[in-house]
Amino acid sequence: MISPVSVYWDYLENSKGLTLPSPFMKIFPPKQKKSTKATIQAQRKSFRVQDYQKLLVACEDDTLRDLITLGAYSGCRIEELCSLKLGNVYSDKIEIVDAKTEAGWRTIPIHPHITQTVARLVDTSTDGYLLSGLTFNQYGDRSNAIGKRFGRLKSSLGYGKDYVFHSLRKGFATQLENATIPVTVVARLMGHEIEGQTFGNYSDGLALKGIREAINHLDWSLH
Repeated sequence: MISPVSVYWDYLENSKGLTLPSPFMKIFPPKQKKSTKATIQAQRKSFRVQDYQKLLVACEDDTLRDLITLGAYSGCRIEELCSLKLGNVYSDKIEIVDAKTEAGWRTIPIHPHITQTVARLVDTSTDGYLLSGLTFNQYGDRSNAIGKRFGRLKSSLGYGKDYVFHSLRKGFATQLENATIPVTVVARLMGHEIEGQTFGNYSDGLALKGIREAINHLDWSLH
């Protein structure tokens, strides 16, 4: 609305001798807000059970298939899994210790569905990492190349830009929420912070038992 009025004001100045200072001199259009990482992630869609199964069926890459399975049943970010060292993998849990935030440092019980997968990966690792054979990029990330392989896989199945590896993490959260798991428990598993409290690094046996019961509600199988 300002532009037509501004044009008319210019007309009055130029044609009618208006001498009042223009009220539009210091009016600027509002700046568009830049999309933050959190905003972009919020717009990403979550994978459902049928999507997960579709990915596994189409995947001919053993390491990528293992990564997808681990992501679905742990709720971890792709780089957290790709950088997971054997020293932080136990028979019943994994420890995320290189997360970028304090809340991200956490212990995640191993879901019964992936117990054998984790044991196999530990036994066959040749470089000290749970997902063996990945390479570092120039920024020190091990997830770059396999992340691109995941991108090609999901694109070949018709999934657009709003579906990424993080969509497994969103599906993980959705399943727990649908199972009415308390938000504080979900936060602990995912390394989130709620109302200024950090729910990440915990070691109390009773707490871990409760977290294990929660994660066992996950079910990515078709019925």
